[in-house]
Amino acid sequence: MFDVSAIVWLLALPICQGFILSTGSGSERVCFGELGCFDQKPPFRSSSRPFSVLPKSPADLKTQFLLRTRATPTSDVQEIVSDAASVQKSHFDGSKKTKFLVHGFTHHGKRQWLQDLAAELLRAEDVNVIIVDWGNGAGLPYDQASSNTRVVGAQIAQLINAMIKTAHSSPDKFHIIGHSLGAHVSGYAGERVKNLGRISGLDPAGPYFEGTPPKVRLDPTDAVLVDNIHANGAGILSIGMGTKQAMGDVDFYPNGGAEQPGCDSNLLKKILHTGWNAVTLGLYGAEAAVSCSHERSYYLYTETINSVCPFKAFPCANFEDFDAGKCLHCNGNGCSRMGYHADKSSAKGSLYLETKSASTYCGYHYQVNITADTPMDGEVHIQLHGTKQDTDLLPLTKGSGEIKNNGDKVSHLVVTRTDIGNVTGITVKYDKTAGLLTTWMYPDNWKVMGVSILEGKTEKTSSFCAYGKSIKSHSQTDFKVTGQC
Repeated sequence: MFDVSAIVWLLALPICQGFILSTGSGSERVCFGELGCFDQKPPFRSSSRPFSVLPKSPADLKTQFLLRTRATPTSDVQEIVSDAASVQKSHFDGSKKTKFLVHGFTHHGKRQWLQDLAAELLRAEDVNVIIVDWGNGAGLPYDQASSNTRVVGAQIAQLINAMIKTAHSSPDKFHIIGHSLGAHVSGYAGERVKNLGRISGLDPAGPYFEGTPPKVRLDPTDAVLVDNIHANGAGILSIGMGTKQAMGDVDFYPNGGAEQPGCDSNLLKKILHTGWNAVTLGLYGAEAAVSCSHERSYYLYTETINSVCPFKAFPCANFEDFDAGKCLHCNGNGCSRMGYHADKSSAKGSLYLETKSASTYCGYHYQVNITADTPMDGEVHIQLHGTKQDTDLLPLTKGSGEIKNNGDKVSHLVVTRTDIGNVTGITVKYDKTAGLLTTWMYPDNWKVMGVSILEGKTEKTSSFCAYGKSIKSHSQTDFKVTGQC
């Protein structure tokens, strides 16, 4: 079960980093038979890792590998170990793909999100799903859990190599999906399995891993494809448990990758919300508040598996440009589907998308540009009309938008939950800002020169020419497609 004291530990990390380094000897090491030896020499001991400790033994960790297949219902999950007899007696089928699911800090293998993820994977494909339960090693203190990831990764690699040898599988059939510390567990496994097929990191943990050499953390060399979702890279001072550092071949940044919509982003609010949830909803409620953005990564990934909506992500210099609608072009093959289907694209680098604040999270992106014929100060809302359906009235400006000069643009990205088809029209609503100054400086009627909409799905631009059409304050005006202005 989640321990609220984990929050205190994470908040203390920056202070400890400034004043305390491990007192452990750099020459200390432990050896665990076929798993090999582990030490705490650099790079595993550094200023990024203020407390350097050795990992616990496999006997202490008690890691379990829980196999689920379409042939085994959830009530008949099999535990397997890395020996030939165990693999042969199980329902494991080496001819099929295998998905390892690895939880992170303070979690365990029975968490509901793991069961849901396994179920969606089995609904999508006839595969082997193995849940890795290392809950005994994932608890407090954080530095110990971080160190334990090395042994758990070695255990996963040992099992994969046994399956390759015993069940005649191949490295390219294996895909490890790890959340938080589990993402780095996946990396440690991947470095021990040559040509491992794929690793998907779900908000890879930041503390103790961000800024470290590739040997210490998940990196692109750990598998043929390493794809990551960054959801909570706000920084440790904001209780950001992930990182914005790119650690894969392709790194996805939904909503910028720092905080997620619907989650508290203000530190004080986050702490107060966590305390209130602890009192009213218990420890899981507290976890939902403090880890909301961090946990969103596995909810997003789970939804991507069987979603009709593609979770299309776009290359961009930064999220600010993407949010302004400047990057809804793939430039050849630069786009990719975030999540499970990321392997269907050859896109590399940092990709951005926006999602909704609650399930279903996926959305369709539209860049809306309105060119003004007169100055204005107020809020602008729009409704898109399509061949399939219309959207609700959506905010285009965040708060009051001000246009001081003729020819200036209101430009923003809007995201709809449904595919409306080809855009056929747009309704624009204008609400002038109330106040003596705005009453004197700006007219009640806002004149619009033209409107254009770029659809992210098709990369097609539709133009709506207005030539001075007026929108009266607190009313709305319709525009129809008229071709290029």
